[in-house]
Amino acid sequence: MKPYYVIKFNAVACMFEVRINDISVLTINIEGQASSIVPINFAIPKSGEQTISVHLLPITGTTNLNPEAELKVEISLYEISHKFDFKEKVWEYSFPSIKKEQIIPVLTYTSVFQAAVPYSFDGWTTGENLKEMENVKSKLIDAYNRLTQIINNGEYELFKQKIATRENSMRTSMYLSNEKSEKRISDLINDFQSGFKVQPIPSDAIYMSYGFDKAAALKKTNGESALYLINYETREELMLDLLFYIPKGKTEFEVI
Repeated sequence: MKPYYVIKFNAVACMFEVRINDISVLTINIEGQASSIVPINFAIPKSGEQTISVHLLPITGTTNLNPEAELKVEISLYEISHKFDFKEKVWEYSFPSIKKEQIIPVLTYTSVFQAAVPYSFDGWTTGENLKEMENVKSKLIDAYNRLTQIINNGEYELFKQKIATRENSMRTSMYLSNEKSEKRISDLINDFQSGFKVQPIPSDAIYMSYGFDKAAALKKTNGESALYLINYETREELMLDLLFYIPKGKTEFEVI
C-alpha cells in the first residue's frame, strides 16, 4: 500500500499558511481566488496522530484580514497503485466569515488527524532544540550563504551531498524510485546551469521556527523562501524552499 495524503484548499483574498506537525506545507498570498491540491506526506514522519495548524493572514501589504477573505482546507487520502485512487476525506475546516466591522489581524485553527503510512523517518525530529541554542538566526544566515556559495561555484556534487538527507526523506515519503529522485536533483542542477543566479538573502528576511523548535528557515515578508534564483533573460524565478536543522551534538545548521 502507498497511502498518499494531500491538502486541497479554496481561498479568497487572503494569505495563509498550513503546517503539518509544525512543518510548513503551504504558504500562499492570494489577492483574488485560487484552489489547488498539495501533497503532505513529507511532513508525516510516521503513522499515528498528526497535528495541523492553519493560519489565516492579511494579504501582503495590509495589516488586517480582508472582510471578503475565505479559506476552506481539506485533507484527503489517496492510494497510489496503477492509478491515483481517492479513498476518503480525512479532515476539513472552513474559517467563519469576517464581518466588515471586525478588525482581525490573524485567525488560527489547530486540530489533529490520523495518518497511516508504511514508512518512518527521523527528519527534523532528532534535531537540537533551537530555543536552547544561541545566535540561531545568524547561524542560519551563514548556512544559507554557504549553500549559495556552493551553487554559485558550480560545486554540484557537494550540493547533492548537502541535500541528501532531505532527498532521502522525500524519496521515502513520496514513494519515488531512485531514478525519479535523481531526476529531481538533476533537473534542479540543469536550472542552475541554464542561467538562474542565486539572489542575496533579503535584508528583511524573517527567521521562522518549525517542527516544534527543531527546524528553521528564512522567509521573505510575503511568505516565500528567502533562498531564490532569477534568470534575467527569461525573467523566471526559482524558489529553493529548504528547511534546516542542527543535528544532535552539532552546532551548525544543515539541510533537512
